[in-house]
Amino acid sequence: MADGTGKIREASQEKGARRVTLHEFESKKSSRFMDPCAIEAKASYKCLDDNGYDKSLCTEWFEAYRACKRAWVAERRKARLDGLLG
Repeated sequence: MADGTGKIREASQEKGARRVTLHEFESKKSSRFMDPCAIEAKASYKCLDDNGYDKSLCTEWFEAYRACKRAWVAERRKARLDGLLG
């Protein structure tokens, strides 16, 4: 699901960060928030912090987050169509 994950992980300062699996996401309690793109989200927030909240300097990080979300939605859609999700 990620192409530049190493760079993004480094920017988010997440040591040992990993993606939430589809199974983990589907079996979580309904009250628990779980963001499968947390690595990209943290990296984009860090970029904003580091650049005085100038969004134009963080386009790469926002695109990485959007790409992650698109891939996540596509993965869930495919699993649902394949009958893997209820």
